[in-house]
Amino acid sequence: MNDEKRIINLTVFLMKSDVDNLKDYLKNALTCNISPIKPVYGLDGIICYLETTSKTPKWKNYVEMLAANTVEINDNSSNKAVVFAKISDKVLAVVFGYGRSLLKENLIERNFGLRVALNIIDPRKMKSVQAATVEDLVVTTQRQASYSVAQEEFGLNIENDIMRGVTGKPDDEKYGNTVTGKDALATSVFMALDELKSKLELYVSAYLKDTYKSKGFEWVDNVKEVKDEILKEALDFELVTAIENKNADRLYIAPAEIIDWEKTNGFCFSGIGKKTEDPENYTLEVDLMEYLSKVKSRSNIYDKIKRDKLLVLSSNEEIYPIGTVFNSIIFQTVYEDDTYILVSGNWYRIDKNFYERVYLYVKNNIPVASIVMPPCQNGESEGLYNKRICDANVEYNIMDCKLVSVSGGRKQIEACDIFTKDKQFIHVKNKGKSAQLSHLFSQGKISAQCFVSDEEFRNQVHEKVKCKLGDAIFIPANKPTTDEYEIVFAIIDNNTQPIYDSLPFFSLLNLMATAQELERMHVKCSVIKINRN
Repeated sequence: MNDEKRIINLTVFLMKSDVDNLKDYLKNALTCNISPIKPVYGLDGIICYLETTSKTPKWKNYVEMLAANTVEINDNSSNKAVVFAKISDKVLAVVFGYGRSLLKENLIERNFGLRVALNIIDPRKMKSVQAATVEDLVVTTQRQASYSVAQEEFGLNIENDIMRGVTGKPDDEKYGNTVTGKDALATSVFMALDELKSKLELYVSAYLKDTYKSKGFEWVDNVKEVKDEILKEALDFELVTAIENKNADRLYIAPAEIIDWEKTNGFCFSGIGKKTEDPENYTLEVDLMEYLSKVKSRSNIYDKIKRDKLLVLSSNEEIYPIGTVFNSIIFQTVYEDDTYILVSGNWYRIDKNFYERVYLYVKNNIPVASIVMPPCQNGESEGLYNKRICDANVEYNIMDCKLVSVSGGRKQIEACDIFTKDKQFIHVKNKGKSAQLSHLFSQGKISAQCFVSDEEFRNQVHEKVKCKLGDAIFIPANKPTTDEYEIVFAIIDNNTQPIYDSLPFFSLLNLMATAQELERMHVKCSVIKINRN
């Protein structure tokens, strides 16, 4: 046995304890070569590997055709091996080459590497973070630093971000030089091979700890992506039941991609008996109930929402899909006393204490606006609604589509949709249109920031509102007394529940963050629901 120490790259998965035979973790054990581990290493397990295979790259022929000279390109070689080792009551899989492809994905314990990494990484020596921000769609970002820095340097939003992966230096070099944690733990360790068992024992021990909470990573428990296949199947069943029962109170539609609303003329579903090539069948409002009314048989609901598409009609009358119905659905449900949300085709579990904290903040700190907003008529767009109620009310001034310039650049934004004599900036959004309430809250926050900081912006707002409301609405050129003004988020909704109970959790979370930002500017904030007739 050669005990010489060297740098060994380890990629380690934790396997679920659902099998009796280690070979059952393999997709196809019959194609694998199996070898026992030498007893001298003290590991209880087996080694599984495939013999080397070679394959000509698909692109080789293209390169040869383009090249004037002879091109010498060798075939690609594929090597796969996995070492299964029993450590206490756990089974670890150490993969080499393309060894992960040998494993049954449904038997991999998700986020093992992430938890280990967070427990052993020095929070002041992080190299990169992979996070997902979930609002009405999921935006995944990879943030890297050229040298080791504290987690604060990555600009993470601990309320909105979901940690998916992390790389950094451990606080003790016995764990390795640098570690990366996702589903697997990947690390490079200066070690002799006879230390493998003790290293694996270290990683299992680190997995069972919760020291990440005292290191400033406790927020990663707020929202977690569901990766367990059995749980996802149970949650999908909950979704199918809600669709079958046409429970529109818990179902919303949000395009799974970012939409350029200025270049969008309408939406339509495939699979509901309409001619999707006909622009006449596209409407600016995504009518989820129309889709649900076409669902007849429970037996094919899941297949149907996975197959049917949400289609977009662009301003130049091009028609294109922006995702399946399944990927466009936002659905919130309680299963076995936990709250789960489906967004962009992924399920997320919301920590109970976190959910309660967000809900109570919104309910206790963001009042219902004192104004009275008349109902929105069926088929009436936001623009027509805004115009109608402003035409009928001498105290309301229409600001919809009236762009205001921002000082220091060419950017123009809407200050709001409606400005009232009581100095309320009302922002109106139809939740049924896209469920992209994050856009609504962002509009209100950005408008308030510009109003507070930009004298020219305030002057332009004053010029636009005085036409109807008169000079009695005085907006000073100098920095205003901000608590005289109020941002009102008005949400058109069919839901009969109170406004706080009708918003999906991620919208509540975004609303809380927006309200906190407005509070720092000393600008009042309120919400109101506009019923739809």
